Amino acid sequence: MGAWEYVLIIAIGVAVAALAFLGVHTMNMRALARELKFKHEEAEKRLSEARLQAEELVKKALREAKEVAINEGRDFERLQREKNLEIKKVETRIQKREETLEKKAQQLDQKEKDLKQKFEAIEVEENKIQETLKKSFETLEESKLKLETVARLSQEEAREQLKKAIEVEVRKSASAEIRSAEEEARKIADERARGIIATSIQRIANEFVTDATVSVISLPTDDMKGRIIGREGRNIRTIEQATGVDLIIDDTPEAVIISCFNPIRREIAKTAIERLVADGRIHPARIEEVVQKTRSEFEQMIREAGERSSFDCGVTGLHPEVIQALGKLKYLTTGGQSVLQHSIETAQIAGIIAAELDINVRLTKRAALLHDIGKSLDEESEGSHSHVGALFLQKYGESPEVIEAAAKHHSESLHGVNPITVVVQTANMLSNFRPGARKEFLEKAIDRLKDMESTVEEFEGVEQAFVIKSGREVRAMVSPTVMDDEAVTLLAKSVAKRLRHDLHQASNIKVTMVREQRATHLAK
Repeated sequence: MGAWEYVLIIAIGVAVAALAFLGVHTMNMRALARELKFKHEEAEKRLSEARLQAEELVKKALREAKEVAINEGRDFERLQREKNLEIKKVETRIQKREETLEKKAQQLDQKEKDLKQKFEAIEVEENKIQETLKKSFETLEESKLKLETVARLSQEEAREQLKKAIEVEVRKSASAEIRSAEEEARKIADERARGIIATSIQRIANEFVTDATVSVISLPTDDMKGRIIGREGRNIRTIEQATGVDLIIDDTPEAVIISCFNPIRREIAKTAIERLVADGRIHPARIEEVVQKTRSEFEQMIREAGERSSFDCGVTGLHPEVIQALGKLKYLTTGGQSVLQHSIETAQIAGIIAAELDINVRLTKRAALLHDIGKSLDEESEGSHSHVGALFLQKYGESPEVIEAAAKHHSESLHGVNPITVVVQTANMLSNFRPGARKEFLEKAIDRLKDMESTVEEFEGVEQAFVIKSGREVRAMVSPTVMDDEAVTLLAKSVAKRLRHDLHQASNIKVTMVREQRATHLAK
């Protein structure tokens, strides 16, 4: 076999490799197009799910408003207004989410257009490759002539030279490809992390629950207060001893106030007293009977709440004691947020994140739902709720991943932990610190705002002060006859310094002084 035949074989091999590269590149671009189409369909599906969730939220809010109207009686109008405001807020958030999803759909359309342009560019590249192949065949004869000049080399030497040339070229190409792949991977990872968090927050829209330590019972008449107190206070003492609450009977017309830091005991007492008032028979023996019956029914309600929450989150196979402890979280609050509702919300967010990261969704949601289970056991055990909850879950045979998530969902160091623990901690933080999750006590907030207004009005020259934007800004009307422009500037600085010193305000407060002078004259 002559040298020109070797050249012919090499040229044909180069041509085949070029065609194979072209085929693989074309298949990759088609796969990219299919993936883009799938993402577009997924975005439309999420938009539809968001709308369905919006309808469910509105229906749920309406049902709650009706239940409040039946249970609260005189407070119906006030609660109805509050619910309407909450519904409007939910609708506004849903509308914003729909707008966000529509923007994403538009972005996908733009990417589809870009992909079409890339296909056109590929066609151009194909034409170039065809031209290159033609040139390769044209230069084949020239290569034959060149090889004839180096025919003195042996077959082994020619092969070694060719291998070295190919090795140098492949190293250069591989180095460039690796750098490009690393940069693209970092970019995709960052975008995906942001997208996962944004998607999780957008798909969750739960309400918060106001923390309270008192409950009010409406009475048909004021005469019922005497029957609740009983002869020489026997009835009221029996109620307090049986339920562990404090009954406050004052001049409030047709109402009795129940005070207790434990919401479960407070709710049992409220239900029992309402039943006694409706029945009309109020004496120590009847009180103990009704309280005991109410407590038994309440245990069933707690168990049903635990079963319902586990069913809603798709968590099955829980031990009855775990379900009972989970149901107790319904009546516990932290910072105005229902602990059970927070646990459900954390499970939902964790499930979304786990699905995006291709982690076991069922196990992640189970760990997230049970991460605060220790809060229902704090009175029975010593230690932090994380530690107590982990021991409790270990006792009833939960998996190591669930136990670790409960033990370390507040841990600052997550080195070497299971990815599920990291997802649960992230979902817990998102649920706790999303807008609207926690609510400041109303009376405390009102008193703080009143103190701010009073502090500003104490300054000489200030006629009236208003606190706006939830205490983030103070506007004061100053007398134009007492204060000039320079004095107003100094006064604003003094007011800001006083507010920072007296109220120990952590956030910034904007102080605005308004000096307005009017001249009026009657034209006759």
